[in-house]
Parts: sequence; structure tokens; C-alpha cells
Amino acid sequence: MSAATITCAPIFADDTTEILNGQVNLDAAITVVTEGETDQANSVSQSAIGAANALTVDVVERHDIQSDQTFSGSVDARAETRATIIDGAAITTASAMGNSASVINDNGMDAQINQTALDGSTVSATARLEVGSYAISSITSATASANAFQGTSYGSDTNLALRQDSGADVSADGYVLAPDGGLGYAANVLGAANGNSAQLEGYYNSPSQVVDVDQDNRGAVTARARTDAGGTARTQTVVSSANGNSVWMQNENGYAHIQGEQDNDGAVTAESEILVGNFDADVLSVSAEGVGNSAIISNIGADAFMGLDQTNNGAVIARANLGGDAGGSALVSATAFGNAATTYVCSECPVTAWGNTNQTNNAAVSSFVTGSMNTGGILSGAATAIGNSATYQTVNPHAGN
Repeated sequence: MSAATITCAPIFADDTTEILNGQVNLDAAITVVTEGETDQANSVSQSAIGAANALTVDVVERHDIQSDQTFSGSVDARAETRATIIDGAAITTASAMGNSASVINDNGMDAQINQTALDGSTVSATARLEVGSYAISSITSATASANAFQGTSYGSDTNLALRQDSGADVSADGYVLAPDGGLGYAANVLGAANGNSAQLEGYYNSPSQVVDVDQDNRGAVTARARTDAGGTARTQTVVSSANGNSVWMQNENGYAHIQGEQDNDGAVTAESEILVGNFDADVLSVSAEGVGNSAIISNIGADAFMGLDQTNNGAVIARANLGGDAGGSALVSATAFGNAATTYVCSECPVTAWGNTNQTNNAAVSSFVTGSMNTGGILSGAATAIGNSATYQTVNPHAGN
């Protein structure tokens, strides 16, 4: 009993618990491959996850956290499913990250997170589904990030200083190939690539989040999503998303604040495509979104502040294509931004969406949509390209009732 008591005694005697994390992985060669093949199965699941450096923190009491992660080399994650018949769900996912940090706290934190992906590095994810006859439903997802941070707060005050620097080339490819087959009731294909990515969430006990972010990306970022099928699903979505730098915050009933800088010098490309034979009464959606620098705050019940300097020097391209025979409805869209910042607040009480945003775009921003089908119900196409976009919005959910 006494030995157990000594083992479990607190390490720190003061009021603050410290977490110090240092991770260096130079000339890394991280390869993760999962492959599955079947003639017929009720369901199939294939998952590949690769990371050079990974940090996970899940704490109840308030903590001080400092983390430094550095990566060079390559991370490659590949997941593949090959089947003739799948009577249920086919789930194929691949995720690749250079530096990854995930922090969950119940009572707030003070954190300094530094992530560096050195120039010349590569991060790639590929998810591939091949179907000979049919699959009733399917999810095919490829995601890749050079630097990725995810934070979740359930109360009190969170103060985060986040520094992300990447010179890595990042690619994510999601493919579904069924040229002689069909895709049943529902099929979703995703390719999502980020140079630097930060996702922050706050829920339940009125968390307040203040984030100072500094993101620099120099590498090429490419996302692709594609379906080539004899017949699609009743509903099918094919989505590609590519970001040089991205920060996103979702908060509830607490102050939400993002300030700092985003600088992108890398080429950003998002490409989506559906090639299909007859698709009857199906509804198809093809979308591609490419953004040099992206920042979003969505807050409920409290004020929100956006204060970023965004500079984009990398070409941004979004392409979406549909090619089909006789069918139902098809929606094709492509959106490209040099810089995009959105602050949205929903509250019954008076609140303010305010900020100080400076945006500079010095590169070409292009969006392309092509679509064709022999006969069908609806063929809708929308292409959007914007150099700089800033939006501030407050909404009362009961206005007009």
C-alpha cells in the first residue's frame, strides 16, 4: 500500500502542472499501407494513419503546456479496398501528418505550441476504393497536413500561442473506381490537404478562447477527389479541399478571439471530378475549394474578435468536372480564394462580431467548372474566384418570429 501511495504522489507541488514536450524527427521515412481485397463481404473497413511527431493531451485540471515539434523527410499513408460486391458499407480512410498535436482540457489551459515541417519534406495520403459489381454505401477519405493542431475546451479560459511553419509539399487523393459497377445508395469521396491547420472547439461550460496564431506555408498543397463509375449512388458527393494555412474556431457561450498572421507562398490546388455512365434519378454533387489563407470563427452567445494579417503569394486553383450520360441532377461548383476570413455570431442577446483584418493577395486566383451529360433533370454549375474576402455577421435566431 505504501509503495502505491508513493508512486501516485503528485510530481508538482505548486498550483500549476507543466507539460513540456519536445519531438524531433529528421529525415523521417514514415510509410503506412493497408490493403483489403474480397470477392463479397457484408462490410469492409480499411484505415491508414501516419505521423512523424504526435502529441496527445487530455486533462481535467488547468495545465500549462509547451510543445515543440520538428519534422523533415516523408510521411506516406495509403489505404486501398478492392471488392467485387459489398452488401453494406465500404469505409476506406488514409490520414498523413508531419506534426500533430491534440489537446483536450476541462478547465482551461495556457499553451505554447510550435510546429515546424522543414523545406523539402513531403506528406501524402491516398484512399482508393475499387468496386467490380456494386457497393451499397461507401466513404473514401484522404486527409493530409504538414502541421496540424486540434484543441477542445469544455470550460474556463484557454490562452493559446500557436506557431506553425511548413516548407513541405502536401497531397491528399481520394479515388473511387467502379467503371463497370455501381455505388448503391450513398457514396462520399473526400480529398483534403493543408499546409498548416488549426481546429479549435469550445463547449458546455462557457469556455473563453484567445488564440494568437502565426502560420507560414511555402510548400505546394494539392487535394484531389474523383469517381469513375458505370453507375453512381442515389446520392453522391465528391469534395476536394486545399488550404495553405487554415484556422477554424467553433465556440459556445464564451468569448472567441483569433489574432496573428497567415502567410502563404505555396501553390494551392483543389480538383474534383465525377465520370459516370447512366445515373438515373441520382443526385450528384462535385465541389472543389482552394484557399491560400483561411480563418473562420463561429460563436454562439458571446462576442467574437478576428484580428489577422493575411498575405497570399501562391497561385490558387479550384477545378470541378462532371461527365455523364443520361441521369438525374448534378451540382458542380469550384471556389478559390487568395485570403478568406469569416466571423459569425449567433445569439439571442446583443453581441458583437468585431475585428481588425488586413488582407493582401499577390497571386493568380482561378476557378474552373465544366459539366456535361446527354440528358437529365438538372445540371447546375457555379465558379467563384476572389482575391480577398472578409465577412462579419451577427444573427439573432429568433429574429422575425
